[in-house]
Amino acid sequence: MEILINKKAYQAQEGEMILDVCRRENIRIPTLCAFEGLPKEAVCRLCLVEINLADKLVPSCAFPVCEKLEVTTESEKIKKAREVNLELLWSDHAGKCVKCKKNRMCELQSLAEEYKIDNFHFVPRREDLTNAEELDLLKDNKIRVVVEEENPCIARTTEFCVECRRCINICPDKAFGFNHRAGDGVVGTPYEKTLDCSFCGECVRVCPVAALTDKNNFSKIIEDLDDMKKMAVALVAEGMEEKINTMLKYTEIAIEAKEVLKKLGFEKIFDFTEKDDEDEGLDEFKDQLAKKEKINLENIVLFYISDNISLKKEKIANLDHILTDREVARLARDRKII
Repeated sequence: MEILINKKAYQAQEGEMILDVCRRENIRIPTLCAFEGLPKEAVCRLCLVEINLADKLVPSCAFPVCEKLEVTTESEKIKKAREVNLELLWSDHAGKCVKCKKNRMCELQSLAEEYKIDNFHFVPRREDLTNAEELDLLKDNKIRVVVEEENPCIARTTEFCVECRRCINICPDKAFGFNHRAGDGVVGTPYEKTLDCSFCGECVRVCPVAALTDKNNFSKIIEDLDDMKKMAVALVAEGMEEKINTMLKYTEIAIEAKEVLKKLGFEKIFDFTEKDDEDEGLDEFKDQLAKKEKINLENIVLFYISDNISLKKEKIANLDHILTDREVARLARDRKII
């Protein structure tokens, strides 16, 4: 069938949503909950569009195409509606960006900047609150926040969660769901138990904010990279260079992965696969490197650059740190590599 989007004709298939057609035709519509390949939840309300078949705005991720459909993706009415919905989401995050792990790598932050969200009509001003009201508000916020750092791979906090349901939908182990009811509902594990899953890392990959992040000892990582007595060695897993480049482009760092690794302090960079580990083993690799570079074994620090975050719980001998593409980009951001 043929539909009109912004007064231009496009082909659409029965069963497709407006957002599906727009994405295929490179017509940008902002969204936080509608991730490629996952169920459309229609909860963030940022993908609102105008159509000729209704007086009100409709979520493009949940409205199916049909005959004689005409869609407008940008208008003043749409802009104002998106700004209101975005402000509601942003109100819990404002002022926390500087110390946030995903600063400059956050989808919500990017949208807030794009729509210039700087006035907060939904956040009560402190001077307008009585002491008792302020205390009640702080208690309510604290009760709703769930922080979990006990598992070995993923840091979780509901403080930044926008309830987009991406983690719920993508998790192969069904480790996430909603706890409590109505306005007290929060995304978490059953009975808020420590996360115990296969640690595939998909939930971290799709999370648009800092509710789910890679867990690591960044202080120790930076200490090892800066230690002049130690040789920092990066073993880059297959496909990771491309993934790092993608993350660097998102953070607007205009240099390639290996150049970034060098600037971070890695003296040696090797392509490394699981087959390399099987054929040679980290023991032999490290021993040969120490002999070649004439350096003591204890002064070699091995970093495995991989998106297999489940390795973080295995405590592999001779492997000092495991970094994902996200963490490489975060290090580059924190160390102001340009």
